[in-house]
Amino acid sequence: MSKPIIRYLRFHCPSPTAIPQPNRDGALAVAAINEDAQLAQMLVVDMRRWDRNNGASVREALGVLVYAAHRRLVAGFGISLADTLIVEWDGEDAFFRMRVEGEAAQRGPDDAPACVTRRGEHGGRSGYLACARLTGEAMLGKVDAVVGGVWAGVEG
Repeated sequence: MSKPIIRYLRFHCPSPTAIPQPNRDGALAVAAINEDAQLAQMLVVDMRRWDRNNGASVREALGVLVYAAHRRLVAGFGISLADTLIVEWDGEDAFFRMRVEGEAAQRGPDDAPACVTRRGEHGGRSGYLACARLTGEAMLGKVDAVVGGVWAGVEG
């Protein structure tokens, strides 16, 4: 099995319906592409938790952010949106699976968490890592690096 390709891009949405502006703080999308399997994972993070978003939140702008992020990070590998697992990391440190139907990107039914603890609570970062394993660790490593200012560019 080959190592996944990890890509990332920062987006800014001035309003929930505005076209996302790339290379500006607001939301961070990190994608892990597995070319051999033709599958991808995408983590969409609201940078408000680090005081780096003065526009629409990720939750408000999901409809435009998910499509823009997929188009720029994943689609060039020939992987469809249907074959991409999308997870939102919200400001409360919970990870939620997203579903995309037609033009609408939204949380799964009943705010289905991407991972839960054995007691049924939202697992947060450690729960996400338990589910996503090494790929999740690499994706969260990119988030940490961008937030820490290691990489301010488009992609690493």
